[in-house]
Amino acid sequence: MHYEVAPEPRYLRATLFGRETIEETRQFIRAVVESNRHHQRGGILMEIRASRPIFHSEPNGVVDYLRALIAGSSWRIALLADNPELRLSHEYLALLGRQRGMAIWSFRDEPAALRWLSNRRHREERREREDRRQRMQLQRPTMASRRVCERRVVWYDNEVGRGLMNAGAPSTRNRA
Repeated sequence: MHYEVAPEPRYLRATLFGRETIEETRQFIRAVVESNRHHQRGGILMEIRASRPIFHSEPNGVVDYLRALIAGSSWRIALLADNPELRLSHEYLALLGRQRGMAIWSFRDEPAALRWLSNRRHREERREREDRRQRMQLQRPTMASRRVCERRVVWYDNEVGRGLMNAGAPSTRNRA
């Protein structure tokens, strides 16, 4: 097993080569977390190459181990793999991580992962969007007032035996 951890301007790039065991995975995760605590990046790009997939992480506790190490942080983790089996394994791990409240996703290619890592809206921008949404809802007519405007007069035609709808009073009736 060999790994490299390098800080980029907006994220931390961590590359792992030739991982075979769960203990090697834990060692890699521990090194990435320690490096990110030192460099203080908001996102982590984990690129795994030439390694065995992990499909049964629950007994091994990989997701819980990662969650315990990054507890209290808002780090985003993007997983990249070099083969389809490893990518499926990453999708499974990411699903388990999201179920435990982590911001973790698996990606097919690096540009998509980097877009996701850099697409962080600030809390103020989210608040502005919420305020704008609330203002728009106040400006729109409510559903009740729209129903009053669109209400139609319905009457029953005894001779034909069907209900007729019209916005105004009955004028001429078409009988076929």
